[in-house]
Parts: sequence; structure tokens; C-alpha cells
Amino acid sequence: MSVAALLLGCRPHLEMVAPDSDSQSAVHVPPEDATAPAEPAQPTVAAFPKGTVERMLLPGTPWATRLRVVHSGVPGPVVLVLGGVHGDEPGAWAAADQVATWMPTSGSLLVIPRANVVAIAQNVRTTTELGDLNRLYPGDPKSKSPMSRMAAAIVSAVREFKVQVVYDMHESWDFYAERSQNGNAFLGQTVSGGTGEDALLNARALVVRANQRITVKRDRMVARSEVPAASVKQTNSLGIGRFVDDLTCLLIEMGQDHQQESRRTELHVLVARTFLESRSML
Repeated sequence: MSVAALLLGCRPHLEMVAPDSDSQSAVHVPPEDATAPAEPAQPTVAAFPKGTVERMLLPGTPWATRLRVVHSGVPGPVVLVLGGVHGDEPGAWAAADQVATWMPTSGSLLVIPRANVVAIAQNVRTTTELGDLNRLYPGDPKSKSPMSRMAAAIVSAVREFKVQVVYDMHESWDFYAERSQNGNAFLGQTVSGGTGEDALLNARALVVRANQRITVKRDRMVARSEVPAASVKQTNSLGIGRFVDDLTCLLIEMGQDHQQESRRTELHVLVARTFLESRSML
């Protein structure tokens, strides 16, 4: 595989924000044995009736994909987990497949395991014809771009189910902590906080909790912040909170360099479980 192809992993969003720097975007957390800070309190959301909702987004099209919604029937957080936004990030959508089987004990858990089914089938990031879902929020339901329409469908579901947290799973090529330069391929092992008043605090708390469970030093997570500029009309998932009130946006990346797909999947599952347990949802 060429270097150019490798750099087409989960590229960060330099067209939308200032480049990373240790003083601006990288947020260094306490040692992995530190006490995790308390997660910011979330407003109480009235419980949906207990039950499971299965529906297709963009039904009847080649891009139709599954949305699974599980309501516990108990008041609590409402979280949407996204996977498969890019088709060449298999650790992310394989982990989301597992998360889609979980049953929350409070609140509601929404999962879109394979957001871009065509790209997954072709094992490519995306295609020109499809568009890049992670650059197209809030989307347009009438767009000629399939992933712009998908973005609109996702935002519609966020509003319908009163989602409080969008938790987006991805993979990058190289590891953030090992970067030799700031750039598009160096976001592995990060939790990025985007829009939402407490997004960065959530990212920091999640990193500390997750790192207490990760025994391999290289695999430990780093918290960072990436808030898309207000001037950008179409954004990545970290900016969905610009279009939906009271929404916290988190984006989790695992590095592909010298890390097996099974391990990336395992780490994604671990971090997602850690997050949902911290919200008393599991």
C-alpha cells in the first residue's frame, strides 16, 4: 500500500480548525492511575417507553443502513454511537456492531453501526460520488450526495430522540502521541471533544477512566479538543452541536499503525463501555 493510501485514514479536519499544537489542541491528562474527574452533569431526559426500535436510514436506496434504538424505560442519558462512517476503518464499525447488541439499564442507546455501507463493501474510505459523511453535517435531505442525505438523516434522528451525546468511532493511521508532525494521519488513540459546553471535560474524564483499564502503554488514550470553526457551513461530527442544542460531540480514534484490527476493535469496545458505564447506562 502506498504512503498516500495510508494517509487516507481518518484525516483530521484541518480545513475547519487551526492545526494541532501542544498548547491549543492537545490536552494532556493526568497519569493513567489518576482519579477520574467527575463527568459533567447531563440534564434529565424523560424516559422513552421501554422497547427497541429498528429502522432504516435512507430506506429503499443503495445506501440504506440500520439504526437501532434501545430504550431502557428508565430516565437517563441518550447517546448515539456511530460506526462505519469511513469504510476502511473496520475496527470502528466492528466495534459498533458489538455496541448495537448492548441493552442499557438507564436512558436510551442509539447505534448506527455501519453508516456508509457502500464504502464498507468496497473497503474504501469513501468515494467522490458518495461524498465524505464526516465533512457534510448537518447534511441536506435533497442533496445529490448520498452522504449529505445520510448526514441529514442522522441529524434528524438526533433531534427526534433528544440525543445528548454523539459518540463517533473512527480509525487513523498513526498514533497521536507518536506524531513527528502535526497532520492528517496522526490521530490514533485520541478522544476529541467537539461542540458542547462540556465536551472537553467529557473527553478528559473518559481518557482517565479508559486508561486505567488499558495495560499496554502505547494503546493508552489522549484527550484533545477540536471545535469546527463557525464559518464552516459543513462540518465533521464534532460540529453537530452547532445545529442541535444541548448536544455534546465526541470522536474516538484508534491507530492502525502496527496495531491489529482485532486489537483496535477491542479498544473501541473498551472505551465505549467505559463511557456508557460512567453514565450509569451499563
